[in-house]
Amino acid sequence: MKEITVGLVGNPNVGKSALLNAISGSNIKVGNWPGVTVEKLEATFTYKDYRIKFIDLPGVYSLRNQSAEEKITIEFLLKERPDIILNIVDATNLRRNLYLTFQLLELEIPMVVALNIWDEAVEKGIIIDYEKMSKLLCCPVVPTSAKNKTGIDKLLEKIVETYENKKFVQCEHFESQIEEYLKKVIDLVKEYNPVLLDIYPKRYLAISLLEGSFKDSISPDLDKELEKIRNEIKSLYKKDVKTFIVEERYSNVLSVYHQTVKKQQEDVVDSSISLDKIFLHKYFGLPIFLLLVWIVFEITFKVSSPYVEWLDKVLSVVSGWTLSVLNSVNANDVLKSFVSEGVLGGVGFVLTFIPVLFTLYVMIAILEGSGYIARAAFLMDRFFSSIGLSGKSFIPLLLGFGCNVPAVYATKTIENTREKILTTLMIPFMSCGARLTVFAFFVSVFFKNHGGLVIFSLYLIGILTAVIVAVLLNKFHFKTKSEFFIMELPPYRLPTLRYILNNAWVRVKSFIVEAGTFIFAMSVLVWFLTNIPYGAKKDKTILAKVSQKVAVIFEPLGFGTWEATASLFSGFVAKEVVLSTMGTIYVGEKIEEEVKELSFQEGVKEIVSGFVDANIDLIKNFASIFGFVKLENKEEYNKSLADSIRNAFTPASAYSFLVFLLLYTPCLATVFAIKQELNSYKWMFISIAINFSSAWIVSFIVYKILTFYNF
Repeated sequence: MKEITVGLVGNPNVGKSALLNAISGSNIKVGNWPGVTVEKLEATFTYKDYRIKFIDLPGVYSLRNQSAEEKITIEFLLKERPDIILNIVDATNLRRNLYLTFQLLELEIPMVVALNIWDEAVEKGIIIDYEKMSKLLCCPVVPTSAKNKTGIDKLLEKIVETYENKKFVQCEHFESQIEEYLKKVIDLVKEYNPVLLDIYPKRYLAISLLEGSFKDSISPDLDKELEKIRNEIKSLYKKDVKTFIVEERYSNVLSVYHQTVKKQQEDVVDSSISLDKIFLHKYFGLPIFLLLVWIVFEITFKVSSPYVEWLDKVLSVVSGWTLSVLNSVNANDVLKSFVSEGVLGGVGFVLTFIPVLFTLYVMIAILEGSGYIARAAFLMDRFFSSIGLSGKSFIPLLLGFGCNVPAVYATKTIENTREKILTTLMIPFMSCGARLTVFAFFVSVFFKNHGGLVIFSLYLIGILTAVIVAVLLNKFHFKTKSEFFIMELPPYRLPTLRYILNNAWVRVKSFIVEAGTFIFAMSVLVWFLTNIPYGAKKDKTILAKVSQKVAVIFEPLGFGTWEATASLFSGFVAKEVVLSTMGTIYVGEKIEEEVKELSFQEGVKEIVSGFVDANIDLIKNFASIFGFVKLENKEEYNKSLADSIRNAFTPASAYSFLVFLLLYTPCLATVFAIKQELNSYKWMFISIAINFSSAWIVSFIVYKILTFYNF
């Protein structure tokens, strides 16, 4: 079976990922390009006797080799040399898209052009003579629609046909005098630096050399000859070479456009313009945006929470079955504890995130596919530009208040590398729901009369710390000046259900495979730390001994005991585990349900009834969003733990502890999400260091202020 490598190239918002989705379904691998935060999508598809490997390159407007996306694209095309370039263009926006097409033709790689979003072009009355366009571009042109799966078979047929032809036809699109100059440049390269012809395509090399690229790779003699040609062109056309070449490309774009786009109805009203009058309204745009974000926030966590609880019940049933099996073979307590708490507990922690992430990715796919994400960035840009970010950072940061893990993965909508890193490093400072359970407990013990104010102050401290960190990083590390935020607003579209679900599943699958493995391994490690030697007193375990050594670090913060330190260690697994650990250490009992032995029939019955309950709770949650149902708060606190905590902390040290819990290293799932999304262990460890140092400094300041005022 022959293998064909196809590089998908196109402007942003032309439906590259949607077309890849339509071709290959959910058989897509998600990752990042080596060394950068830019997302990488790959898919392998079998067509007839061919195995076609698609590489979805980042969306770019040109091949200037300036942004991270452009560098990735040009480097892949030049070094990897795919068998075929699949250039995807928006059939409704050819004048914008064809500039990149002409640049791609300069790379001398066989190419197929997909006129995507063909259905919208037809609706708008745009008539394109794609056969004539094919002749003008010297490569096949196929109309396609990812939404309706139109033209997919024809596209695959042309890819195979182009591959089998094994030849590239170069059309000379520049005027004859410039074409002669390009040939002259190639002759000069053959004379002075022939090795360059083995590295770069001739036409691309000639144009790049005229524009002044590769200065470090050419001999002084060749540079002098090239300068003579540049001066000749400048004298002849009264403009520098770079400007002239750009104008030549645009001239070619307009020539092809006017020869192939025959008709466009003038009476067709663009619905996007009408909708933008509402969504980008001077006064109503921001409230509408905040309302939509609130809906995303509510749906993400209220849709997922019943299924998180159901999965927890499923795991409880599986634990019961496992316990029955282990008891039947007379397994010792160590093995039973390891399997139920270490192995199944780790699996359960991974499963917890699946409903949350899937719901989040569904919501992001809807917003992204509809074209609204770009509008959201536009609306929030003015505020976020003051701290070196753009409006695209708002949604991930807001989601961080629900859970940091999906918030980190939500940064995939941010293309700019610096901005994505800054946003990702800010997210762990947003107080997630897991921290709130600990806050609520401590507030009930120490600050019952001012609970709302205390919790609000913690949220405020997290936001303020995140902003300070972003400003400092932008000023001293990235050292970038404020840039104009230029964004093309795509038309509003209704994404298909297939696209939404496939998009969500592909990314959740990636989380399960990559992050899930890491989380599971760490959960098992934490079990060893907290249980070995098994059965020993609570102050004799490995965790206790390590905590006793580390506790001195926290003495200036007011809680330098090994018990508090051990609780923070466990918080690295998940922040809600802090209370459970405190119950074990301070009271000698775990705040969790006992695992029951269940028969197979009883277990299945519980799973089925739990699923029914989850769907009922889902309906109640939806009703509660709109105020039709009021959900009851079933939170109950352990009184003996409350008494122990009251004796172990003062109000000042308790508040300092909460500040540290808020700001220090996030849970291990968030840590690995940072590594996965930024594709960097370096930034993962930097994130850990920033969070820990920020937590220590802020807690120290807070504790000193509170003790000074005898709080």
